[in-house]
Amino acid sequence: MSKADILIVEDDILTASVIRKYLEKNNYNVTYIIEDGETAVEKALSTKPDLILMDIFLKDSIDGIEVAQRIKRKVDIPVIFLTADSSKDTIQRAKITEPFGYLVKPVDSSVLITNIDLTLQKQISYNKKILDTLQKANDELERRVKIRTEELFKANEVLKSEMEQRKQAEEELRKADRLATIGKMSAVLAHEIRNPLNSIRINADILNETVVFTENQKRRIRIIQKEVDRLNNLVKDVLMFSRQSGLIAIEFNLKNLIDGIHQQIVNVIEEKKIVFDNRIPDIKIKGDLEKLKQVFLNLILNSVDAIFEDGTITITANVDNETNNLCISVIDNGCGVANSEKMFEPFYTSKNLGTGLGLSISQNIIKQHNGELKLFSSKPGETIFHILLPYNN
Repeated sequence: MSKADILIVEDDILTASVIRKYLEKNNYNVTYIIEDGETAVEKALSTKPDLILMDIFLKDSIDGIEVAQRIKRKVDIPVIFLTADSSKDTIQRAKITEPFGYLVKPVDSSVLITNIDLTLQKQISYNKKILDTLQKANDELERRVKIRTEELFKANEVLKSEMEQRKQAEEELRKADRLATIGKMSAVLAHEIRNPLNSIRINADILNETVVFTENQKRRIRIIQKEVDRLNNLVKDVLMFSRQSGLIAIEFNLKNLIDGIHQQIVNVIEEKKIVFDNRIPDIKIKGDLEKLKQVFLNLILNSVDAIFEDGTITITANVDNETNNLCISVIDNGCGVANSEKMFEPFYTSKNLGTGLGLSISQNIIKQHNGELKLFSSKPGETIFHILLPYNN
């Protein structure tokens, strides 16, 4: 395998042939021997040899110095001049082309090989420096691109976050407007509906106690009483939903609260043969006892409604030390939640007798406590609600 490709520009064919044989003997590859300067420029630019051995004086042509200048303008190929002219003027002209060597004929063969070897080694080192410089520049560019990409990514994330916050703020504003409207309506409704309902209920109770009715008539009286209670509860829920009163925060035992709710609805649970498992540890939290009691009561009653019979309701709690949140889970093995996307919307309900405000009220109460109420998962056989509350030891 040859060491390098060398182009010889020499108008003395005999001299060029001798040089060629010696170069090939030393394992160099001579690509062409060119006598004419114009042709030498053309071949050098098209073949791009590793080195050019250039005679200065070429017959009937531009001289070797002009050839070297034209080549240098287009491509960087090392040149060693081989000439019989050692005059100062010629040497000064040759320096302009920045040659790698200037050898005066006759040239000793060992000197020629030494100059060729040194020139090629210098060119290799030069090319390596260029490559190293390019690699460093490329690495620096990649580093800057990476930094800029990360900056753009972070800026984009900040922008997305700001857009989400703005969207959420707009939604909260619309919700506040709706609540304000509902609040005004509920105040009127409470006054206009509760008084007639109270009158209907009192009269139904009086009739039930003083008049002897048939069983069918008694059943109708009970229906009246039940519907009056349902409408009263609806008015109460609407008022509670629209009027968010301040918190009365006290410290209480969470396990005892859940046990109390269990005792409150024990008849319903036993009627459906539901196993109630309170796994909450003996911990104390600070919050509005009555409002949080309503939240847990709503969730547990929803679980009861979702279970046909022989089911299980499990309440657990654990502290996330990283976020310092208390995560309370309400788990049941009922039928799951229908249309979970709308479940927290006011007045949406899948129950025949529901008001559609229980979960909305519960969510608002938890938000008042700087917490979060969310549906963790729901499918037939497993529904899990998570309540996240700030926890302080």
